Amino acid sequence: MKTLQHMNNVERARLLAGLFPQELPGILTDIRIRVDYLQEHRDDIRKSWDNGLLTFAFWQNLAQRVGQVLEKYQSRLLNSQRLFADQLFDGYNALFTVDCIVKYAEAGNGSKPFRLAVDMLFSHHG
Repeated sequence: MKTLQHMNNVERARLLAGLFPQELPGILTDIRIRVDYLQEHRDDIRKSWDNGLLTFAFWQNLAQRVGQVLEKYQSRLLNSQRLFADQLFDGYNALFTVDCIVKYAEAGNGSKPFRLAVDMLFSHHG
């Protein structure tokens, strides 16, 4: 097994899904809610967007792409940890998905071990 420092986002997501498969329905529902919210409130969000690294248009495009993955694969994402990780945590999609999963855990969702695992795997504290 690779060390944590040598794992990419797909490998980290596969590990998380393997350890906490019971959390996947909640994670996917939360991501869908965040995608929908972004689409429904895009004008208000665009006006207050202050992320200097990413444009709002890029973020909105990522949300749209993640939403398309959710539509295309639906329940198969729950049944395949590999599909879950490969589709949602590969390339630029990972920027949006990791943000969602960290916010989901920080909001107190999931078990304490799950929240600790999300923090360990995806929160970059320097």
